[in-house]
Formats: sequence, C-alpha cells, structure tokens
Amino acid sequence: MRLEWGTIVENINATLLINLLNFALLLWLLKRLLFRPAMNWLDQRRQAEQERLERARTTEAEAESLRAQREEGLADANRRAREILAQANSDAQRIVREAREEARREARRIAEEGEEAARKATQEALTELRRAYAELVVHGAARVLEREVRAEDHGRLLENLAAELPDRLLS
Repeated sequence: MRLEWGTIVENINATLLINLLNFALLLWLLKRLLFRPAMNWLDQRRQAEQERLERARTTEAEAESLRAQREEGLADANRRAREILAQANSDAQRIVREAREEARREARRIAEEGEEAARKATQEALTELRRAYAELVVHGAARVLEREVRAEDHGRLLENLAAELPDRLLS
C-alpha cells in the first residue's frame, strides 16, 4: 500500500493536532493540579524559612543586646565594688585615726590622773613628813627640856632618836 504524501500529511496533522491538544491539556492539568500546589508549597516553605531567618536574626540581635547589657552590668558592678572597697578603706583609715587619737587622749588623761595622784601622794607624804617632823621636834624638845644637854649628849640624843624613829618617817 502506497501512501500518498497528502494522506500522510493529513494523518500527521491530525495526529499532531491530537498530540498537541493532549500535550496542552496535560500542561494545563499539571499546572492546575501539580505546579500550582507545588509552587504554593514552595512559596510557603520559602516564606517560613525567611521568617525563621528573621527570627534568628532578631534573636541574635537580642542576644547581642543582652550580652552588651550583661557586660555593662558587670562593669557597673565592678565599678561599684571598687567604690565600696575604696570607701571601706577610707572608713578603716578614719576609724584607725580616730582610735589612735582616742588612745592618745586616754593616755593623756591617764597620765594626768597619774600625775595628779602622784602630786596628791607627794603632798600627803610631805604633810605626813611635816607632822612626823613636828612630832620629832616636840619629842626632841621634850627630852631636851627634861635635862640640860651637852654637845656630846646632844649628838647621842639625836642618834637615839633616829634609831627609835620608824623607817617610814625617814624615807
């Protein structure tokens, strides 16, 4: 059988047209049923990834801000600690100075009280010595008046008198 060119072209045209029509219908169906949902899913996926990236950037920025605040807080705490330490040292030095001054005042007061007590004791001792001296003079005069005294008797009398006197009166 011999095919003629006209019939072949007609058969090819009809087949080509049917194939093109099938292809166009397949493209339309694919676009409608597969590509559009796939593209929507890919768009949603891309948008979700962009949102995650944006959240990650925001979180990273917040973390950086928190880190900066923490470092600022640490620096501030260190500064305050240094200030407190300096104040404590200053207070300690002031307290030591005040304690030394108070100790000096107390030592002066004690020394003055001691001097006053020594003056009183000296005064009392002098008073006692005067009284003892007066007793000695009276006692000596009483012995002298009992008899007439010669020079050697006078010396012996003074020696005896000195021997009789208690040591506390002579010192």
